[in-house]
Amino acid sequence: MPIKIPDLLLILFVCCSCSHPPKSADGVQGKEGDIRIIQLDPTHSHAAAAQSDQIDRIDSNVYVYAPVQEDVTPYFQQINAFNTRKINPTRWHELSYFGKDYLEKMASDKKGNVVVLAGNNRIKIDYIEKSVNAGMNVFSDKPMVINQAGFQRLEKVYQLAEKKGLMMFDMMTERYSLINRVQRSLMQDTLLFGRLLRGTADHPSVLESSVHHFYRGGKGTRPAWYFDVLQQGEGLVDVTTHLIDLTFWKMFPDKVLNYQKDIKVLTANRSSVGLTGAEFSVATSLPSIPSSLAQYTKDSTLEVYANGSITYLLNGVYTQVKVKWRPATPPDGNDLRNGYAEGSRSILLIQQVYGQKRPKLCIQKNSKISDEQFRSQLKITISRLQSEYPGISFTEESKMFQIVIPSELENRYDPTFKVFIGYLRNKDMPKWEVPNTLAKYYITTTALEMAKGKN
Repeated sequence: MPIKIPDLLLILFVCCSCSHPPKSADGVQGKEGDIRIIQLDPTHSHAAAAQSDQIDRIDSNVYVYAPVQEDVTPYFQQINAFNTRKINPTRWHELSYFGKDYLEKMASDKKGNVVVLAGNNRIKIDYIEKSVNAGMNVFSDKPMVINQAGFQRLEKVYQLAEKKGLMMFDMMTERYSLINRVQRSLMQDTLLFGRLLRGTADHPSVLESSVHHFYRGGKGTRPAWYFDVLQQGEGLVDVTTHLIDLTFWKMFPDKVLNYQKDIKVLTANRSSVGLTGAEFSVATSLPSIPSSLAQYTKDSTLEVYANGSITYLLNGVYTQVKVKWRPATPPDGNDLRNGYAEGSRSILLIQQVYGQKRPKLCIQKNSKISDEQFRSQLKITISRLQSEYPGISFTEESKMFQIVIPSELENRYDPTFKVFIGYLRNKDMPKWEVPNTLAKYYITTTALEMAKGKN
């Protein structure tokens, strides 16, 4: 069977990672079916995403543990859709346990050796600790922790996992977005991008920002706790995890970061987004705002601290991330991604507006470089990238160039779980993964405390 382009790109990405062999992970010897999945309280769609494809050597039996069946119904619906689709259907067989003692039952049964976590963020660190203590690897959705107390626990459980020869992996899906991969490659091209500028506190050299929405028309399915920042986490500690991870990954590929030496959080700001009762009902399919959210409700409006920005020094470079939420997308809307990276020879920009389904990547030259020289170097760079990204090209626009990336190169399904399984089999998770994950959560939890201190 021929290898599809997205699969080839994924293989190249994993093989090129700088690795550091850990101790042998429990029960994973590379044999058929020796990787067994446990889905622990899967109340977020990212849980099912781990099963979007049938992966070799993973047992088709999946063990589900949750307090009540009703909360995980959407998860089972997603798995059923995977199993019954016409193209490449999966073959998952779900074996479930529901009850108040679900967490203890999961730990004592030890039916699997990989625990997938995607749901309520307040209790996620409890799940992580329980899984590692029981001798199981962890594949976790973001954020793994939402406050400084959680960060301290996370640091200790990573140490425990290392002693036990277990792996913990934060599913940073944005690394596998095509536009982010291409921008990362361009930022390493010193003849085109130059050296990364230092920037200033008022004008950081690198910006990553995103806009998200609580619903897209019709009836939504978000649980009520999603709007409780003590359970979901504020915007500063939630979506920012992806954005911060991208700054590490793009600016300093494969570099091990020490949060005590390489990072300094400078400023942090937070603000709320208001939802009317009607908007909340559309987002959740609930009749009204429940009493459990009364502390966040003012004049019949639910105030959710989902917006925020963080400015920090990363290896001496001024860097900023911004996240914003809005109640609903407009008719032609979608989530938005914007950002930039400033080099000594050019600026790379990610731009997206409503009505534009995919963000576009543009490059603008430094005014001191001639048009002919820059265009010539851009041709050389694009030609080099075509072996990894077939069909990539560029078009000239007013005062800049757009990097045209064929949409067919995008992964059909989220590959993050495949990457993690590869690390388990080969014992080659990159040596920067754990320290950089801790650095990321140091920034988010420090920023939250800083921003709350202003209010």
